Amino acid sequence: MIITAYMTRALQLLTKSTKKAEVERAEELGEDRDEIPIAETPLEDESRLTSAAGSTVALLNLSAPPRAQEPVSIAGRQSDPPSRDEEQSPDPGLMMRRQVPPPPARCRIWAAHISNRIDILTYALILLFVGIPVFFGAGYSMPLHLCVNVLAYFGASAIPHSWRRFLHPVIVSAFATAVTIYVFGLMRGQGLPETLHEYRTGLKYLQLWEGARADGGEKPGAGDMLGTVLDASIVALALPMFQYRRELKEHFLAIVVPNVLLSVGTLFSQPYICYVLGISPQRSLAFAARSLTLALAIPAVENLKGDHDTIAAVAIMSGVVGALVGQKMLDWLKIPDDDYVTRGVTLGANSSAVATALLLRTDPRAAALSSLSMSLFGAITVLFTSIPPMTAVIRSLVGL
Repeated sequence: MIITAYMTRALQLLTKSTKKAEVERAEELGEDRDEIPIAETPLEDESRLTSAAGSTVALLNLSAPPRAQEPVSIAGRQSDPPSRDEEQSPDPGLMMRRQVPPPPARCRIWAAHISNRIDILTYALILLFVGIPVFFGAGYSMPLHLCVNVLAYFGASAIPHSWRRFLHPVIVSAFATAVTIYVFGLMRGQGLPETLHEYRTGLKYLQLWEGARADGGEKPGAGDMLGTVLDASIVALALPMFQYRRELKEHFLAIVVPNVLLSVGTLFSQPYICYVLGISPQRSLAFAARSLTLALAIPAVENLKGDHDTIAAVAIMSGVVGALVGQKMLDWLKIPDDDYVTRGVTLGANSSAVATALLLRTDPRAAALSSLSMSLFGAITVLFTSIPPMTAVIRSLVGL
């Protein structure tokens, strides 16, 4: 991450393509126009409607007249008129009280609660009336595992923002899902490996649509279903890239050069370092795709004949750790806040889709560069691992 940040920053300084975010982010808020209301002259119809609306509001704000007083409540003799003090300070109990709207009906309150939690209630009902019966009756675990996974993510998303620095929703939901499905597996006499294999059998729905193993064989699990959706979500990240395509053209060198150099350097350095540290050869090869998103990391590791389980855990942890400490590390490296190019390229190349999703909420312009950076980094890695001579050289680094 340090090498990526300084390399991208240096390329910007050399090409003189640095820009201030105050000017560029102002374009995200809309077109430049005069915001002073006094400089805008309203139309005749608009002024007429405004005056009519103002008179209507003034009429609605008029207070109701006080109630008429009974003759017996007037102080003094009946022939004497009321004094000035009594006219100016009438009895508060005789004045009209301000009306308070009645509280909403109980059915409306329940309807609001259900509408706000319709997704959670839907998956909870599917879990109770579909997932559990199918799991214990038919022996198929996909509906149960999918509902457990989705409900665990909803619960993890409710964690306060101050705690998410240490309890990231991805880690919490993954841990809660693994524990819950393991408990259900024990109820049916299964161990953890069998339960995890049912969660992800390796048969995606795209393969079912193409007719692969559609008749008989293993059925897809919840992990396979979510993996299919993950492929579509990676394509959806092209939307911010299209929105900020002008910035991508202006900073082309600052995006392409670091990703090409880092992808090649990672392929030849990470497996060798892991192998020297005592990690097995197959697991060492999985670290070659450590910084890739899972949709691109799995094909790259398959080309290298590495361990699939290792790359799944390492790729997710790399994204989560980068999202947690990436912004703080860039601040520690004295990277300016308005340098969205360095921040986008650094987080995208090292933390893939998790950091990109974080930037979509904080800095959409940096998220566009992060999407392109992680896609380019992954495409180069998959391309190089598809070349047999290069694959043989990388495997020779770990003794294979």
